[in-house]
Amino acid sequence: MAQSFPIWLTAVDYFLACLMIVLLVKFILNLFFSEVSNFKFLRLINRIIQPIFNFTNKITPNFIVQPIIPLYVAWLIFMIRLYLLPLILGYSYLGKFAFTFEKDISAQIKSILLDIAINLNYGI
Repeated sequence: MAQSFPIWLTAVDYFLACLMIVLLVKFILNLFFSEVSNFKFLRLINRIIQPIFNFTNKITPNFIVQPIIPLYVAWLIFMIRLYLLPLILGYSYLGKFAFTFEKDISAQIKSILLDIAINLNYGI
């Protein structure tokens, strides 16, 4: 599926998808850990996410509570992936380009599960 799109557009989509996942992980970790935690994984994610927060600080509304900001920025990235990237190619690609990252991941999972089922001789 991704072979029909320019490689740079697929790379941008994959980058934004990974960034969105990291933001969602940060939001979930904020539910269980405080911001000043010594958890190394949380510090690594904070180091990755801080430039994004600095970049989106101007467009983030002031009424959003600090722990919810990663969820808001992930929503912004979701909107960019859903609407802006397909519009670069034109309106005819709006349904075809949506979520190539997720389509590729689900195709890989399906392939792995089918290989396991064949290897276990379940008759698939």
